Amino acid sequence: MKKAIIVPNYLKEQSVSFSKIATEILINNGYEVSVLTEHEMPREGADFALVLGGDGTLLRACKKMCTVNTPVLGINFGSLGYLTECNPDTAIEAISSVVEGKYNIENRLLIEGEIVREDKVVCSFVALNEAAFYRSSLLKAFSLEIYINGALTQTAVGDGFIVATPTGSTSYNMSAGGPVLTPTADNMVLTPVSPKYYPRSSIVIGGGDTLEIKVSVNSITKVGNPSLQIDGENAIDIYDGDVVRIRKHSKCAKIIKVAERSFYQVLSKKLSKATYDL
Repeated sequence: MKKAIIVPNYLKEQSVSFSKIATEILINNGYEVSVLTEHEMPREGADFALVLGGDGTLLRACKKMCTVNTPVLGINFGSLGYLTECNPDTAIEAISSVVEGKYNIENRLLIEGEIVREDKVVCSFVALNEAAFYRSSLLKAFSLEIYINGALTQTAVGDGFIVATPTGSTSYNMSAGGPVLTPTADNMVLTPVSPKYYPRSSIVIGGGDTLEIKVSVNSITKVGNPSLQIDGENAIDIYDGDVVRIRKHSKCAKIIKVAERSFYQVLSKKLSKATYDL
């Protein structure tokens, strides 16, 4: 039997209301429908998932749906909605296209990693946008030793450091002056934030490369701790001597595309909208 998953944002009334409409449409087209909260893990895969929310809802859902190889159609019930495919006024048309098989799937690179403290893994994570090191409550610059494929390449001293995926290259990375990558590229981009010591430009590395980033904070004069933030959420304190390992995830996020628009058209439109919304 055909199966579909719907993930509404329960904090948005429009999203919840539309989930009922979408459920009816899919049932009428012969689908078995499961409606999940964005914090639930899917028990099994489906033909596709409809995610009804903004970019944050879509980011969280993609990381869950990748575990069951389920592609995701994002319908924007948020603000900017850069990652989503359509808005509520075109959502029914988009769902019809998916039901009829008139869509493409973009495979987006995910990164995974862990924080190692005194030779023990204390935290693991998965990101679709980025893993961002930042000063947080630390009232000074801090140092990061950057190892690529086991070789020390640079020591970054400054306010922070971003390891971004192609999807995340248009997020915090771009705001920090990093380059925009095409969304299906097999790369990661390393961008310093207000660097005191590091090349001012970013470094783009291969998707198969591995990173080890060692945190160094002067323990005598420091006040507070830096943090590692995953996809703009889940801030985790990091400490002097911690090592953060980052690599490409074995799974990818599968994003459904129904509109005949190029990435560059979407980028231009979204950036213009962001400018006007400020």
